[in-house]
Amino acid sequence: MNRTFVKVLAVALMSLAAVGASAQFGNLGNRIKQRAKSAVQSKAYQATHNPGQVVSEVASRTRSDKDAQSKVECSVGGKTYKIDGRINHEGWNKSQNSKVTFTGIPASIDEFKQLQQTLGTEPQGAVALQVMAFEMYRRDRAMGEEALSLNNTSTNLNSTLRQLKEVYGKDDSYNRPYMAAALMDGAKATNAYTPNYPYCVKVRVNPVTKYQESELLEGTVIYLQIDSEGWDTNWRGVEVVRPEGEPYFVVSNCPAMYTQCKKIKGTWQGLK
Repeated sequence: MNRTFVKVLAVALMSLAAVGASAQFGNLGNRIKQRAKSAVQSKAYQATHNPGQVVSEVASRTRSDKDAQSKVECSVGGKTYKIDGRINHEGWNKSQNSKVTFTGIPASIDEFKQLQQTLGTEPQGAVALQVMAFEMYRRDRAMGEEALSLNNTSTNLNSTLRQLKEVYGKDDSYNRPYMAAALMDGAKATNAYTPNYPYCVKVRVNPVTKYQESELLEGTVIYLQIDSEGWDTNWRGVEVVRPEGEPYFVVSNCPAMYTQCKKIKGTWQGLK
């Protein structure tokens, strides 16, 4: 066998081997592509049929985030406000809770705006601001409505105002001027809704409902609960969101906070 024939044969064998390898790798590549496609389709299906599940899967891998703060404190108008306890902005953690303590209600819309710059950066802060805005509305309708407009989505603002007009109305059988006080720690119908002082709003992450992305609200909806003894069920649901591009959390849903609380026993002393 001459050398030229051997070289030709070797080249032919190498070519056949290359073709075979290419086919094998091609098949492997196709299988990888198919698996990836299936995974994407599966996630797309989940997002369409069960968006909460997808969000919770992401949240389970990001149970903490650098933006959430456990200590926030400020002084506005001679009154002090403080947050203790961290609630994550992105990842649901059912064991998290926090409290917001304060020595008085904002006396003007300027004070409320200053306070929002601090408390509004945290989910639980928005809840406490809602309680304060309720009391501001009782004291002065125009001032309270402006405060509520700063601390609520437009949809929730409308529903909240409709109810507060009734709760703070002139009907003695329905009127509940102590609604804000009923949402504070220590206040109950049997003690004429006299909260502990400094005032305190206790908030926890809803231990059942996980965070969910909302295209309509342009942000992650955080499901919280506020502790209160003014109702038969003391953990009152409230939802907050920080819309994309906005600096503060706002309340997006809170009917459990403005539903008529138990009627007072005794004389209500008011809030500072």
